[in-house]
Amino acid sequence: MLLAAIILGIIYKKMRKWEVGATIGKKQALLPIGLGVLSTILAFAVTLAIGYGLTVEGYSLNDIQDPFLKAFVSAFLRAGLTEEFAKLLMILWAICMLKPKNVYEYALIGGATGFGFTLLEEMVYGESIMTLFRLTDVAMHMSMGIIMGKYLGLGKYSRENGLLYKSSYVIALAVPVLIHTIYDALTVYNPAIAAEGMDDESMAFWIIMGLIVILCAFVFQIVIIKGMKREAPRLSEMLLTK
Repeated sequence: MLLAAIILGIIYKKMRKWEVGATIGKKQALLPIGLGVLSTILAFAVTLAIGYGLTVEGYSLNDIQDPFLKAFVSAFLRAGLTEEFAKLLMILWAICMLKPKNVYEYALIGGATGFGFTLLEEMVYGESIMTLFRLTDVAMHMSMGIIMGKYLGLGKYSRENGLLYKSSYVIALAVPVLIHTIYDALTVYNPAIAAEGMDDESMAFWIIMGLIVILCAFVFQIVIIKGMKREAPRLSEMLLTK
């Protein structure tokens, strides 16, 4: 947790400084982090509720025979959908309370919410996840939050200026859910982990796919964060009404 807090704290501090023409106050900087922590709890509760509902209806993920489909559905229900939806709710709550004045501040709120989510997740699960994962995906939740916040802001800006906006709102949730689901399906729920009766070629394939997606995730985080710096002037100038 400490390592994650240090790395994300440095990144978040830099992102705050990239805003052009203004600097957010302490409340706007810290509140989304706290809500991000709450989103971890909410995601856990929703995951339990989904699991209970499936059990009551007589369904079990163990009944899925295809290894990748099982991994994909598990990742979607236990992480991709639940965690990203929980973060989205907290980002929307933060937006309602803080009234960000431009699209860049929307993205900052999203990143801060992802920061908070990571802090509690690391505290709960950090020791049970391989160090390699923790080092390579430490900013994944922050990156997903940035995407959410940015496209929510772009949606609002487009709507206020009479432009097409619905696609931005769809992207705000759909893209993080999809990326998160694919990532977890090939890492946390990788078919090779529960490789009962799997032949050597199939196991090697899934291991390689897992390594590829870890590398892609590492690059993805860098691209998103560097993109924040590059787009800061443009997004800061996209002013929003209260």
